[in-house]
Formats: sequence, structure tokens, C-alpha cells
Amino acid sequence: MENKRAFIGIFLIILVTFTMPYFMQWLSGENPYVPGDLVSDTTRSAMAAKADSDSVATRQLPPQQREEAIRESIDPEPEALAASVTGIESDSSEKQIFFENELVKATLSNRGGGHLVSWELKKHDYYYGGNVNLIQPNITETPFGGNGLALSLVDKDGQNVKLNNLLLQTDLANGQKIILDENNPEASLEFYLPIKGGRIVKEYKLRYDSYAMDVVVRFENPEQFIGNRWYSFGWKNGLAATEENKRDDYDYARGYVSLGGELEKLDVSEEETEKLEKTGQINWTAIRTKYFLAAIIPHVKDDMSVNMTAQAYGEKDHILKVFETDLGVGFPLERAATYTDTFTVYIGPISIGDLEPYNVGLENLVMNRDWYEEIFRPISRWIILPAFTALHNFIPNYGFVIIVFSILVKLLLHPLTKKSYESMSRMQVLSPKMTEMREKYKNEPQRLNSEMMKLYKEQGVNPLGGCLPMLLQMPLLFALFIVFRSTIQLRGEPFVGWITDLSRPDALQLGTTLPFIGDTLHVLPILMGLTMIWQSKMTVTDPKQKAMVYFMPLFLIFIFYSLPSGLNMYYAIFNLLSMVQTHMIKKKMGVADAAATGSSGDDAPKKADKPAPKKALSIKEQIAQRRAGTAQGNRTQRRQSKKK
Repeated sequence: MENKRAFIGIFLIILVTFTMPYFMQWLSGENPYVPGDLVSDTTRSAMAAKADSDSVATRQLPPQQREEAIRESIDPEPEALAASVTGIESDSSEKQIFFENELVKATLSNRGGGHLVSWELKKHDYYYGGNVNLIQPNITETPFGGNGLALSLVDKDGQNVKLNNLLLQTDLANGQKIILDENNPEASLEFYLPIKGGRIVKEYKLRYDSYAMDVVVRFENPEQFIGNRWYSFGWKNGLAATEENKRDDYDYARGYVSLGGELEKLDVSEEETEKLEKTGQINWTAIRTKYFLAAIIPHVKDDMSVNMTAQAYGEKDHILKVFETDLGVGFPLERAATYTDTFTVYIGPISIGDLEPYNVGLENLVMNRDWYEEIFRPISRWIILPAFTALHNFIPNYGFVIIVFSILVKLLLHPLTKKSYESMSRMQVLSPKMTEMREKYKNEPQRLNSEMMKLYKEQGVNPLGGCLPMLLQMPLLFALFIVFRSTIQLRGEPFVGWITDLSRPDALQLGTTLPFIGDTLHVLPILMGLTMIWQSKMTVTDPKQKAMVYFMPLFLIFIFYSLPSGLNMYYAIFNLLSMVQTHMIKKKMGVADAAATGSSGDDAPKKADKPAPKKALSIKEQIAQRRAGTAQGNRTQRRQSKKK
């Protein structure tokens, strides 16, 4: 019963996940500056019209080509974004610099002064192999005007100087490789743009053991070329999808702004554009997919605004979400020969261990997708995830970690489970008497209620005793679901055989194609459903509930069929352990063979019936009598066997 109710609760969570609208729109007051006005309204309208005209043709493409078509449909002509800027000295050719440390392999270009061509994570692979690349492929210009990090400003002539359209100068050679390790722990890449008697410099400070880098923006002789006291620095073009189930990946895609300790979110649905504008003390701004994050942390947080835009392209299972986030940074009022700002840019996994050292609250994005994850996050964050990762320190395979973890959870919940089962057993003993009372007082509901309460009191039974222990377990089971569903720990982790990635559905190759199934079979959700049926048969005694023994497991097989194999494996093992636990509790209560033989403890061999006592036995006395009768019957059988 406990597992059935737990699964019903988890089913409700999944139902809410797929039916509730995930996004809210928070809009603040007027901004003194809206950073990065990179595309005119005319251009945006033309792009929207083009997307509409291409939508029918796009839907007719094969799935593998559909996303590429969506990308091409939002890639405007270079002329739409080109800026005619005078008084600058840009480079004559594009140069690419290759950088590698213990965690990242990246390619940067002098276009834009550090345009991110690729950013590959060495410890995280695609499901088909090869390091994941978090930079959107095949897009050199987006509707928002760039790729990766971008800087723009207005000069004294009123020209919008967007560095992503320009080739900055650098002393680095084209194709130069920079490899960092313990012996060579740091490096600096510098790009600069002479402009009207001054210079704009972007310097990238890299470390050998980090997913992050410090980007130093320096303005030399700013009074010579700055047209107003604001410039824009931000992230363009969102993050690339990395998972096989791209819809699931983009369902987690969000934009975030941490403003004075408050966390603001931005999401977007099909064929829409959403905006989030804030002004004040900006702690950081970030965009994410299911497992990965790009975040900008300004070192000076005051006198700043943020303008975040999210655009969705495509329909249903082929939605591409493109985020941009721009920080509007103010120059100081006093004049200076040089003005410098520093930003820490993190591009890596959403992992507490990687995010917590920055001490700005980025780790709060772990298990923080929607309201239900926030509710159970304290349990997930401070109890389950630490225990799970601690086990992995001793057990290298996460599949065996799940097995051990499920055993520990069962042991932890055993007192509550035992109490719940004992309470339900007492209620079953009272069931004939309660049925008799309902018939006797069917026309007197108040009298019936009074007599029922009197019976409960006389027999020492709490009618809620079977429910309360299970209700106390529900937060823990919900939190377990969230950890297995959302965290990066299981991503890419194999178990045995056909279970090659515990964050994805298991796929057993069939060697043929079956209707509605395809050429692979997901075994673990089927095993989970079967174990649930077996476990339910051991606990359900009411004939009216027999249909639920089959209906709910079959329905949950359908719901869980495409969920991560680690989650399905956990619940299958949990069900098996529940079967063992139920058998042990029954055996201790003197009815060990009831589920197997279809009989009850009263059918076991006993001595000759004694006259019924004048006074009704209590529940504890009835259970003790059953156990004594069963033991006596066993002794009688042994004596008869010896005589033969």
C-alpha cells in the first residue's frame, strides 16, 4: 500500500509537470538604460514573418533536419546586423586561438574580442559520444547579434559600436594553442580596438582547474569616444541543447537574475518573446538548460541594470529557445584616464560542488526548476543529495549506489512502515464489526459515528494510524524523485549491460521493429510495474481494490516509460524490498503464509476450540491468540510426523 500511494503522489507531480504553465513574467519599473538594443523592431518583425512563412515547410522535414531548419530560419543576413562605424582600427583577418585546461577545451576568435566559437566540457559527453559543446553550432549571428560574450556602446557620434561585428586586434597568432596545467596554471588573452584616440580592451584570464574565466573590460581614454555613461556586456545566443530528448532539455531552459538577494526567473513558450528588465544591485545573471549553465558575475554590482530576452522558435517537440542577457554598466561620473570592470564568467555544469565556491548563490539553481522542486528542495539539497554523493565516494558505480541507497532508505522508513501495516491489520480485524454497525445504524449517521469512535477507543485503534506514517514518508519520496530526475550526478553514468546512462531511459536492442515500441525496449519501467503488482497483491485484501492492483501499475509503466533509468531502477528495487519487508512483518505478526496460500492465520492448525470469553478480546490479545494458535499447530504437526 505504501508504494502504491507513493507512486500515486509521484504521478501527480509528473502530471503537474506536463500540464502546468512553467513561466511567469516579472516586469519592474522603467530602466535608465536598456542595454544592447541590437536589432531594430523592423528587423525583428521581418524575422517573425519569415518564421511564420517557413513554419509549415519546417514541420514537414525529417526530425533530424527540423532543428537545423529552425536555426537557419532565425539566422538573419549579415547586412541586417552590420554596423557602419567610423574612427576604428579593426584587424584585417579573423584569428582563432585554442585553449585547454583540465576541464575545458575552447576556441576563441578575435571577432568581438573573444567570440566563443566552441566551449567543450572534457568530463561531460553527448549521449552518442564526444565532449558536449555549450556554444550553439552553425550560428555566427543570432537575432540578438552575436554568439557567446558580447560588448556594445554608443560613441560620441551616436554610432552603436557592437564589438561582435568587428575584428579586434591581438598579439596572439592565428591557430595559437594555450594549454594550462599545474605547471602552467594561468594565462591571459588580450584583444583591443583603437577607437577615436582611445582603446577598448577585453582581457580573458584563464585558469587550469576551472570552468570559469575572468573577463576584464578596460576603456583607455574613454572621454575621447564614449557617447553616454553606459555600456552593455552580456551573453548572446543561449546554450546548445546537449541531451537526446531536446524537448526535456529546453523545458528546463530558463533565464535568471539575482537582484539584491532575490531570484527572478524568465521563461518562454512556443513562438513567443518574453523580457525581464531590472535595475539595482545585480549579483549575477545566468541562463541554463537541464544540466548546464552560463553565468556572468560582476565584481562591482551597483549602478547596473539587466535586460534579459527569451525567444522561442519552432513548435511542440522541436522548440529552440534562444536567450540573451545584457548587463547595462554605468561609467563613474568622475573623469579618469582608464576605467576597468571585471566579470567572472562561468560556463559549465549545474553542480553544487562547482557552483558553491563562487559564494553568490549560483548553487541555488540546483533542483530549482519550478515551485514543487523549491518546496522539497531542503530535503533534496541537505539530506538526499549529500548522502547519495557520499556513497559514491566509496562505491564508484552509481548503479550500485542506487541499490545501496534504496536499502538504506527502506531501513530508515521501516519503523513508519511497520506501524502503518500494524494499524491496517488492526483495522482489518475490526472490519466485520464495522460492517455490522454500518448496517445497523445506516439511517442514523450521528449514532454510527459515535459508535465507531467508541469502538476505536475500546480497541485502542487510531483510524488514521495507517495513513499518517505513510504521509510522513511522502516528502522524502518526492525529494528522491526530484534528485534522480534533475541533478547531473547520474548523467552519462552506466550501470550494467544495456543500461549505459542512468539519466536516460534504458534501451535494450530488439533486433527488429515492433509497433508502438520501435527497435528498443525500456525494460526497467516494465520491471518497476511488475514488482508493484506483486507487492500490491501482498497488501491489498479488499476485493473492491483488486482492480487497482493492475490498473495503477500499468498506467505508471506508461508514465514512467521515458523517464531516466536510474529513477525506474530505484523504484523497482524499492518495490522488491517492500515485498521482503511486508513478508517479514506478516511473519512477525503470525500470518507469514497468508499471501502465498490465500488463507489467514486463523486457518492454521490449532487445539480444540475453547469457549469464547465473555468479554471481547482487545486487538493485541486477538493477535497474540493467533500467534499462539499457529505455534501450537506447528508443534502438533511435528509430533504427528514423528509418530508416523
